[in-house]
Amino acid sequence: MKPDPSNFDSFTNKELTSAQKAALESILYSGEYNFEPKKPPEEPKQPVPQAVIPQQQRANPQQQYTNPQNFHIPQNINIPQEPAGPDENRVVTIDLTKRTTQADNRQVVRHRTRESRQDTQIPSYDSYRPPKKRNAGTRQNNIKNTGYTRKDTPRLQTRRPGARNTGGKRNNIMTMVLLGVMGLVAIGIMVRCLAGTPAPTADMTNKTIIIGESVVPMDFITDIHSESEIVSVEFVSEPNVNARTNQVVEIIITDENGKSTTVTATLIIRINQEPPTIEGTATIMSTLGNPIIYRQDVHARDDFGRPLELHVDSSEVNQHEVGVYKIKFSATDLTGNTTEIIEEVHILRVDINYVFNQVDAILSDIVHNDMSQLEKVRAIHAWIRTNISYASVIGGPETVYEDAFRALSDRRGNCYVFYAIGEVMLTRAGIENMPIDRIPGTPTRHRWSLINPDYLGWHHFDTTPTRLGLGAETAFFTDSQAREFTNRFVEFNNTQNFYTFNPELYPDIVQ
Repeated sequence: MKPDPSNFDSFTNKELTSAQKAALESILYSGEYNFEPKKPPEEPKQPVPQAVIPQQQRANPQQQYTNPQNFHIPQNINIPQEPAGPDENRVVTIDLTKRTTQADNRQVVRHRTRESRQDTQIPSYDSYRPPKKRNAGTRQNNIKNTGYTRKDTPRLQTRRPGARNTGGKRNNIMTMVLLGVMGLVAIGIMVRCLAGTPAPTADMTNKTIIIGESVVPMDFITDIHSESEIVSVEFVSEPNVNARTNQVVEIIITDENGKSTTVTATLIIRINQEPPTIEGTATIMSTLGNPIIYRQDVHARDDFGRPLELHVDSSEVNQHEVGVYKIKFSATDLTGNTTEIIEEVHILRVDINYVFNQVDAILSDIVHNDMSQLEKVRAIHAWIRTNISYASVIGGPETVYEDAFRALSDRRGNCYVFYAIGEVMLTRAGIENMPIDRIPGTPTRHRWSLINPDYLGWHHFDTTPTRLGLGAETAFFTDSQAREFTNRFVEFNNTQNFYTFNPELYPDIVQ
């Protein structure tokens, strides 16, 4: 309902100009301020940021227009005036048709400052109810109606809390598009850089190894030239280090950019010229039923001194029966050369340590360190001839240590007993010796020894007493002497072939 302008005739008796009327009407009807009766002029004050309309006036807005004395005109509003004559009366006419509607005035904006972030409520006639849909032009209209500029008016937040910010979404999309473009540019630059990087190169050298020795790719490379980091150096195919001929190897070098180069070199393989050596073998002695460690202290090596696998063939050995058995040690190098050594295994009834202890005690009495080996030979021969007597023995010969034990315990025996005790004593004294047998096919059997004291050459050694009365002569005699003794035996008791043997089975004997 439009108020009657006649109610305001008593407001003043002066008539305003059109500019003054427009300014006053904008203040009265814009909804931005409430008015109270004008107070006497005071000192200038800061603009009041807000004014509160009494509850009863908000309930009945018509009342504020019928009670002009309740209006309050802020002092910061400058109403243009024109000078009037002394006798001229001015009349103020207000057009209430320009009053804004109540719905336009029902707005509350939140003004948040960086310092206090307090809520500032712009006065309205009713409490604020956020509209579901905001008219984007409302803020501009309010600023235009009040006559304030954008710089003078507090920033209005038209978006209610929790509402979606379409402008922020557009900014995010633009940011993502910008990042995508920058990524494509970076990839293009990288591709151009990679396309211009050359493949790596290397300085190569040949490698010489012993057959079977392992190699790695860097053994063939002295230096690598690359503008990028090298990630792998690998054989195209692994070389055969067990081959007996030289071969060409291929190596591929790859950098971090995926570029690779294949280079070649020659692998030179040295092969074994000599067969393997087997060290530590000896005659093995064990008693009935005791286990035997065949590989103990035995080693096989190739021509370059590298250890080889040792093979042992003990299939002929019977640990549960007294006797002498053969055992074979063998080793093969990577070139195919093979070495074999045959040793004896003696299975005994007696304790071999007892035999050794008895023989060592005898030697300590009859030989000394300052004696030559030949002198020790003669001393051993004399002790056996003096302390052991000849007697027939029931049963055939067993092992050397079994017969030596019989000689030590019984102090008598046949030629095998004499030979056995002589071999043990010679071996414990450090004199090289080996058995020799009468040639097969003769009516009787006989065994004696071949010795090589002080490396004087192989000679005959026989401690068995004979009816011919040979004494010290049989301690060290040559092959020609052996034939002479045989002839004397034929003349004495018609014993044929006493010292006959097969020379192909033995080393050369001093004539």
